[in-house]
Amino acid sequence: MLVSRYVNKNVPGLEMSTALADIIPEEYPSGLVYAPVLENGQFLGFLDIEDLESMMDDHEKVSDCPLEKVSHLLKEDQHLFEVLPFFEKTGLPVLPVIDAEMQFSGVLEISAAASAFVSSYSFQTEGGSLVLSIPAIQYSLSELSRLVEANQGKVLSVLLEADPLLNQNYLVHLKINQPDLSRIVATLERFEYNVLEVHQTLEASSIDKDRFDQLMRYLGI
Repeated sequence: MLVSRYVNKNVPGLEMSTALADIIPEEYPSGLVYAPVLENGQFLGFLDIEDLESMMDDHEKVSDCPLEKVSHLLKEDQHLFEVLPFFEKTGLPVLPVIDAEMQFSGVLEISAAASAFVSSYSFQTEGGSLVLSIPAIQYSLSELSRLVEANQGKVLSVLLEADPLLNQNYLVHLKINQPDLSRIVATLERFEYNVLEVHQTLEASSIDKDRFDQLMRYLGI
């Protein structure tokens, strides 16, 4: 999941000398309102083409306009995990990407990055999800995986965030490849894990259902 796989290279770059009247917003991908401004192939900043008409009242060229500066230039060989925090830091829906020669390569849109994760195996595979609150000092993914696998489950993905109620804790979101998490939850709670949320598609395990069905057949119901 490298940036190079998801970079959009079909984004026309503007020069500082480009006249605003010559910019055609329709040439840019749908929904993209930031046009990259370049000098000798190097990225200088973004021009907000959504405000193009109002800017033309006071400015003639790109060099006359304020640019959206970006301190985080993404590299083509970076993993998406590394670059996602930069979207939040900059507040922009798009970030510039540079190649090994530090030349502008294209842009990475946050929608493309999000789509990459959503289409990944861990998100597409059916299963359930758990949310646990765990002291940061006690967090161990290997231990959680061991307990899940002891119940014939597999941890498909993990997301950590700070617990807003307990500063020293993580909120651990686990995606597990089992639709019924009751046995896994029971095991985690037996080991004194604080399970806050359980999201599953089955009310009871298939084994419990089989036993219930057998009892009904035995009783002739």
